[in-house]
Amino acid sequence: MIVREAKIDDAPAIARVNLDTWRTAYRKIVPTDYLAQMSYEKAESRWQEILANVKNTGVFVCVAENESGEIVGFAAGGGERTGKYTYQGELFAIYILEEYQRQGIGRQLVRTVATKLAELSLNSMLVWVLGDNSAYRFYEFLGGEKVDEQQTIRAGVALKEIAYGWKDIAVLINPPI
Repeated sequence: MIVREAKIDDAPAIARVNLDTWRTAYRKIVPTDYLAQMSYEKAESRWQEILANVKNTGVFVCVAENESGEIVGFAAGGGERTGKYTYQGELFAIYILEEYQRQGIGRQLVRTVATKLAELSLNSMLVWVLGDNSAYRFYEFLGGEKVDEQQTIRAGVALKEIAYGWKDIAVLINPPI
């Protein structure tokens, strides 16, 4: 598995991973018709814009490629967006195709994001996850501490979001053996 910085040409593959993962991870959380109407074209356009503006926004994206060079996961990070928390950095998104989950790719992506944050002197990190998504266990496994909860509306449904944080991301960069 190769994890590397995303390029603008990766936007179609990132959009595909993003939507396909939404459709599997959230199928029991958000309405099926909402998931069905999600557009690869709109997602690709959004990711092209994000990747084109990396230097201006401070947002960075990395991708995970399988042995064939196919993008099977990605993560995005940058400075914590709200300024409400003491955490300096934020993992904005991490998505891995269902058939590639539980193979260590998520840990590699989180480590890459944490490393990039540390290079930017952002030495702590926050991530938000839907409470009904079993992925929250992944963040607990990585040592994330529950920081906050809030209600959000996604696809017309009220959902609970949970924030997990790491006060020192060194544990993500160089995890204990």
